Amino acid sequence: MTIPAELLPLLQRSTGDSRPIVVAMCGVAGSGKSTLTKSIVAKFPTFSRLSVDQMIFDAHGLYGVDYPKELYQQYSSEANQKFIDDFRHLLSCDEPRDVVLDRSFYAKEDRDVYRKLAQEKEARFILVFFEISKDKLWQRIQHRAIGDRNADSAFDITSDILDRYVSGFERPDKDEISVTITS
Repeated sequence: MTIPAELLPLLQRSTGDSRPIVVAMCGVAGSGKSTLTKSIVAKFPTFSRLSVDQMIFDAHGLYGVDYPKELYQQYSSEANQKFIDDFRHLLSCDEPRDVVLDRSFYAKEDRDVYRKLAQEKEARFILVFFEISKDKLWQRIQHRAIGDRNADSAFDITSDILDRYVSGFERPDKDEISVTITS
């Protein structure tokens, strides 16, 4: 994925603003969050990527293949704790790192927690909102299911699960959003 032009200048520290940068992805499964986070890390090696899905995969393997589906909630809880611990650590280092947060941020409360943590560490917080139609999400999810399984596609998403994700998603307010991506 090409990094959108309006996002590029936000991803760079300057002599006038050397604060660490936190980029939070915000969107439903299949919207392109992981693809964009990987593009950011590839182009800007100062960024560290945090992903709950990747943490679960690194520790336990593939959902339903390397570990029983019944353990997903437990592993997800553990990974969520590691995610926030790692985030705090990256911003608290002697030389704080730039961080890209690869998670859905479906709830305003969750976005507010991470925004506050970033602000407490004097980091810039950039929210990238993926506004993708449900039909397009479903197409991407189906296409992703055909390919090889990996950390970003380990969990089986049915049309019912997608419906729940879409209906439970709290769209960010305009004042929360730094960049909106549509497709």
